[in-house]
Amino acid sequence: MSAVREVQARRLAGTVVTDDGAEIVVYAHGSPKARATVVLSHGWTMSALEWRPHIEALTRPRPGFPALRAVSYDQRGHGRSTRGTAPLDMALLGRDLDLVLRRATVPEDGPVLLVGHSMGGMAVQQLAAARPELFGPWVSGAALFSTCVQEAGEVPFVPEDRAAQRRAQAERLVADGLLRSAGWARTVHRLLTGPLSHPSAAPLWHALFGRGPQTDHARADAHALRTIPPLIVAEFFAALTTHDCAGRLGALSRVPTRILVGALDSYTPPGQALRLADDIPGATLYTVPKQGHDLPYERPVLVVETVHALLRDLRQRGGTVPGAPRELALDTGAQR
Repeated sequence: MSAVREVQARRLAGTVVTDDGAEIVVYAHGSPKARATVVLSHGWTMSALEWRPHIEALTRPRPGFPALRAVSYDQRGHGRSTRGTAPLDMALLGRDLDLVLRRATVPEDGPVLLVGHSMGGMAVQQLAAARPELFGPWVSGAALFSTCVQEAGEVPFVPEDRAAQRRAQAERLVADGLLRSAGWARTVHRLLTGPLSHPSAAPLWHALFGRGPQTDHARADAHALRTIPPLIVAEFFAALTTHDCAGRLGALSRVPTRILVGALDSYTPPGQALRLADDIPGATLYTVPKQGHDLPYERPVLVVETVHALLRDLRQRGGTVPGAPRELALDTGAQR
């Protein structure tokens, strides 16, 4: 492929229009002839841009693993995608992912691996619950990062646990402030992001998302959050509470599924990841030390290694995957 055609292949973009008029912007990277496709689904207040380093690594060939095709998209109301008119809930995001798979740039004759972070992981679960027939014949594996099976952001009240009390109070403040009025939403929006130079220093940010590496990723997250209208942020914050796939994820047990969570994740903590793993027989759970909710962006190599591990798992199960994967040790700390 010429250099010009290669650049074009890595920058293809399309738009999927939903029944309620939302325009979902989709990006395709790598050769359409790749024998496996990775579909990346981002989290709340983020966008497809967050997957750039992962895509660069996945679409490059390396020993034992040929270049893969990667598809990313902006969730409705995020990035360049529009909001649409339907009431927001997590089931709707699962239907959006279904449309991206069927109408966009995912070939039907090769294995598809789904990677979802936080809200994106919920979209993957909703797809599995609503369209189980896709899993096995077409969707061949899934990686779920920093997500939960139900009750997103739920913090059990423990009287003697002051950190849990602060976390629950912060969640109530965000929920009430965002939904009270447009003015309150703008105020909470600013309090949540804090000073853009050091957003993690903001008490509200720290209470919601917890401790973790203080890097440029926190600043990027805060900038991304401020680009989304406050009322859209509020709608999605409320919609996250509608997620409940407990007892409905049998389709994911038919394909290799890996679950990763940061040990310091406050929004979807390790306990929730354990509940998710218990709901998917055969799933593998990894807890990553010293990492918070931004695990796939703080440690992008883990996403790449996890995709390669899924290909290895698929091959061991007798599935069709490109090449002959070599063993990769996942540097993820504790394994269940």
